[in-house]
Amino acid sequence: NEQRHSEMGAFSSAIHATLTTDTQTYTAGATLFGATMPRLISLAEFRLEAYLDGILLLFTHDDVPGIIGRVGTLLGKHNVNIAQMSVGRAAHTPGGRAIGVLNLDSAPPEEAIKEMLQSDVLHIVKVIELPSAGELPPWM
Repeated sequence: NEQRHSEMGAFSSAIHATLTTDTQTYTAGATLFGATMPRLISLAEFRLEAYLDGILLLFTHDDVPGIIGRVGTLLGKHNVNIAQMSVGRAAHTPGGRAIGVLNLDSAPPEEAIKEMLQSDVLHIVKVIELPSAGELPPWM
């Protein structure tokens, strides 16, 4: 079901997708900067601007101080470097739920993911591997 909206916010063009299963509905929005710079601009109720290429670490968390430092320190302990970072909130005020999307230079080991999930303020932690911006996926 395609719809056009004149109100795109700060983006001249964007695409929003909704996937509904028997148990849940998922939504995401993206835009393209230039010809080869895709950006994730929304995921579920979160607004953000994240690079869509390479190795991504997505995590939802409580919007409290110290989360970014905690995740960065944990990744550093496992020798994983952060190339880019984006965070977004579900609400416009501090306190509720938030999301972090990190572009990493290498995939974190399973042990790092397990350590993150042991935290009482980190909730969902997912690693996603995408082609580099401007490259087609190997199956194309």
